[in-house]
Amino acid sequence: MPGTAAPDVAPATPESGPPAPGASRPAPRPPRGGPRPVLPEPSEGHTAVGLVLRPHGLKGELRVQTFSPDAPNLQRGRWVTIRGERRRIVASREDRGAWLVLLGGSAGRTEAEALRGALIEVPDKDVRRSDSDSYFVHELIGLRVETSSGEHLGQLTEVLQPGANDVYVVRGGRGEVLIPAIEEVIDRIDVQEGVMVITPLPGLLDESK
Repeated sequence: MPGTAAPDVAPATPESGPPAPGASRPAPRPPRGGPRPVLPEPSEGHTAVGLVLRPHGLKGELRVQTFSPDAPNLQRGRWVTIRGERRRIVASREDRGAWLVLLGGSAGRTEAEALRGALIEVPDKDVRRSDSDSYFVHELIGLRVETSSGEHLGQLTEVLQPGANDVYVVRGGRGEVLIPAIEEVIDRIDVQEGVMVITPLPGLLDESK
C-alpha cells in the first residue's frame, strides 16, 4: 500500500541464487583482541555478511564482525536474515573495528544475548559489494588457478585469513600451493570464466609440497 512503511520483522522466505559451495561470505578479518571465531555455514542461497560477537548495551544492539570493512550490507534500512528470520536494520554504526547493529523488533539485551554467534545473511542476489574488486569466498572456491605463463596449478580449495592478507590454498599437480592474495601476485580473477591468473613471486612455487 503506497505510503505504508515496511514492517521491521517479516517471515523468512526462500530465495534462489547462485550455488554457494562452502562458506558464502567475503573473507573476514579477525576481530581485535582475540582469535577469529569458527564460522558456521551460511544458509543455501545466502551470503554471510556478518557474525554476531556479543550484545552491546541494554537496548538490544549487536556487536558484529562484518565481512567487509565498510559494511554495505549492514546499513540502516537493509533487510537481513538471522537465525531464519528476516529483519530490518534500524540503526548501525562503526565502533572500534566492529559494527553495532540494531534490528527492528529487538526485544532488548536478552534476545541479543541469544543471537551470540549467529550469522547475519543476505540472499545472494541482494548482496552489495564494497567495490568491483571485492569477491566473496564462495565465488573463489573452485576457481582454476593458472600462472601468467600458462601453467595449470590446480583448483582453489580454501581461503585462509592469517593476518595482513588472505592466502589462497590451491591443490593440483604440485600438491598444495599457498598463494598470497596481494596485487603483486594476483593478475586477474574472472569468476564468470572460473579462472584466477597469478604471477608467482620468486621461490613461491618451489615451496609447494
